[in-house]
Parts: sequence; C-alpha cells; structure tokens
Amino acid sequence: MTETKRFRDPKTPPQEGVELQSRIACKGRSATAVLVDLSCALAEAEARQLDPLIVLEDLGMLQDSVTTLIKGLSRVIASYPRTVTFWEASGLTEAFLSVMERETPPGK
Repeated sequence: MTETKRFRDPKTPPQEGVELQSRIACKGRSATAVLVDLSCALAEAEARQLDPLIVLEDLGMLQDSVTTLIKGLSRVIASYPRTVTFWEASGLTEAFLSVMERETPPGK
C-alpha cells in the first residue's frame, strides 16, 4: 500500500530535490478554495516529479468547517500517486488522518 501522508516536525528541513513545499493559507477562506489550492499544489509537484509537502497555515481560522476541508483533503490524496507530507501547527489534520489510517478490526 502506498503511503499517502506523513507529518514533519517543522524544525526538520525539507528534503531538497525530493519535495516541493506549498504553503496554503486557510484563514478566512472556504474549504473549497483551500482544496483548489491543494489540487494545484499536488498537480505541480506531480509535474515536477517531486513529493509534495503541504503546509496548511492558520487551519483553525478557516471560514468553513475544518471537518469539511479534511474530508475533501482525504478524497483528493486517496488517489494521488506520490507520498504527501502535511504540516500544520494545530494538530487537527494529524488527528483526523491518524484515525483514518487505523486498521479496521477483523469482522467489522
């Protein structure tokens, strides 16, 4: 199974020549607008054959529902062919994606 997310300590520098960092402002914006920027960042990284490092800035100040954004984000990266690394200060994205990553118990 392909890894679709990783989380980086902000003090750790990006891997030059391997990752393309894209900063996406969330403050005062709709989930749809942020997802459009995310899709563009992923397309650029794929075109340059680099793994995307997505930095979500001010996620807690999103004008829209954070849950709506994260669900949309999950749909966008589900079929993305490269490893996507996310970083954001609040921890909201990590918490959501960590729950999604847990294995379903047998028989469920």
